[in-house]
Amino acid sequence: MNRRPWTSAMVIVHLVLISFLTFGCAGYHIGPVTKRNFNSIAVPMFRNTTLNPQIEAQISNGIIQRLQQDGSLRIEPESKADVVLKGSVIKYFREPLRSLRTDTGVPREYEITITVRVEATDRRTGETVLKSTEVEGKSDVFIGEDQQSAEEQVLPLIADDIAKRVAGMLVESWQ
Repeated sequence: MNRRPWTSAMVIVHLVLISFLTFGCAGYHIGPVTKRNFNSIAVPMFRNTTLNPQIEAQISNGIIQRLQQDGSLRIEPESKADVVLKGSVIKYFREPLRSLRTDTGVPREYEITITVRVEATDRRTGETVLKSTEVEGKSDVFIGEDQQSAEEQVLPLIADDIAKRVAGMLVESWQ
């Protein structure tokens, strides 16, 4: 006789749990959560307005690689892409962080900051997808014998830092 009420209680508990699990996840869905109306992007070579040569190539390539790694947007030529991302390298700044103990006028560590301005427009409609925005990338560099080589070695890190930020703005474009 005790067995029947216990079984009914277990059935009710199971039904309640199943209903919570079923209706609790009703708002979830698979796929992108943003309201983007574009699936492909072109990233032409950035312009470089600084006196440091070739950093525009590193930054453009870093953004392309980051977008390919993310996989949310296809990289296409400008003539086929839904959106075109244009950018300019506008600032290259080197700030000394540490000096030699014996000579405080000789920096041994710098923080390199590169600033780019990016803007994305829908190629089909001309509508602005990402308004003109400045994005910074930073990294520290220790200077050994050759300052130029040390700075060149840190450029991919800075380009990747910028690329993370730009890709985030494009892929996670909440509207």
